[in-house]
Amino acid sequence: MFHFSSIRWRIAVSYVALILLAMAGLVVYLSDLVRDTHLADLQAKLAAEARLIGDALASSPAWDEPGGDLDPLAQDYADLLDARVTLIRTDGTVLGESHEDRTQMDNHLFRPEVQQVLTQGQGSSIRFSRTVGYEMMYVAVPVVEGHVRGIARVALPLRQIEVSVARLRWAMLSAALLTALGAAFLAVLIAGRTTRPVRQLTQVVQRMTEGDLSARLWPITHDEVGVLTRAFNQMSGRLQGTITTLVEERSRLTAVLDNMADGVVITDGEGRVRLINPAAARLLGTDEEAALGRPFAQVARDHRLIALLTCRPTCPPFWPTRSECSRWSPTWFTTPSNSPRREDGYRLQVTGFK
Repeated sequence: MFHFSSIRWRIAVSYVALILLAMAGLVVYLSDLVRDTHLADLQAKLAAEARLIGDALASSPAWDEPGGDLDPLAQDYADLLDARVTLIRTDGTVLGESHEDRTQMDNHLFRPEVQQVLTQGQGSSIRFSRTVGYEMMYVAVPVVEGHVRGIARVALPLRQIEVSVARLRWAMLSAALLTALGAAFLAVLIAGRTTRPVRQLTQVVQRMTEGDLSARLWPITHDEVGVLTRAFNQMSGRLQGTITTLVEERSRLTAVLDNMADGVVITDGEGRVRLINPAAARLLGTDEEAALGRPFAQVARDHRLIALLTCRPTCPPFWPTRSECSRWSPTWFTTPSNSPRREDGYRLQVTGFK
C-alpha cells in the first residue's frame, strides 16, 4: 500500500482512484448496454429489411412450384443490403440463398428463427451457422399473401456486429479516459488549494521551532482551517509574550546575581548545580561553565556545605540540626545567615530545590 507524506497527495490520489473506479464501472456498464442496444437496433433493422423482401416477393409463383428457384432474387437483395438473404418455404425447403449452394443445405424447418416465425409471427436468434461456419444473427419474417407462403430471412455475421460494438467501446473508453484525466487534474488542483493553508501553517510552525516567534499566518478563509489559523496566531502571541517575560526576568536575575558580592549557588533535587554566580565561582575556585550540571559535591569540595545539602546530623554546631532541617520548606532550603565567611568577609549562599 502506498504511503504519501503529503496531505495534498493523499486527498488527490484518493479522489483520482475513486474517479478511475467510477469511470471503469461506467464503461463496463455502458459497453454492455450499448452492445445490447446495438443488437436490438440491428435486429429491428434486419426485420424491416426482411419485411421489404417478403412484401416484394409475396406474389412470386416460385413459392408454390416444386422446383422453385429464388437464388437470383436472394443474391440481388443480398448485394443491395450487404447481408445474407435466405428464402425458405413453410416446409423448411430453401428456395433462395445468397451465399451458399442451397441444394447442399439441410432442411431449415427446425431452425430456431423459423420455428418462431411459424408460432409467433417473427423470429430471431444468434447462433453458430453450420452452413457458413461462424456465428450469425438471424431475423426471419413471414411472407404473406392471404396466407403464409414462405419465410424471408436476413442474417449478418456476429463478428461484423462485434466490430461495430468494439468501435463504440473504444469511443466510450477514450471519452472516459479523457474525462478521468480532466477530473484527476481538477482533483490535484482542488486538493492543492484546499491544503495550501495547512502547508503554509506548517511552514510558520517550522519557523517558530527555529526561534522566529514573530512568525504569523494571516487567515484567508472562514472555514475550519481559518479558525485553526486564528487560534494558532493567538497561541503564538501568548507564547511570545510569555517567553519575552521569562527572558526579561532571567536577564534581571542574571544581572542581580552577577553584581552580588556574596556567592549564590542553586541546585536541583539531585544536587546538580543549575546556577552559579561569578562570586560563588571565585569563592569555590571554579569556573561557571565548568560547574553547571555537575554535582555540588564536586564543585564545593567542602564537607560542611555538602552536609548542609544532605542534612546530616554530623554537621558542626553552627549548622542546622536534623530537627531544624525538618522545619524547612519541603521544596527548598538555603544556608542560614550564620554560614561561614571567608577571611575577606564574603559569604557563600547555597539554595537547593527538591
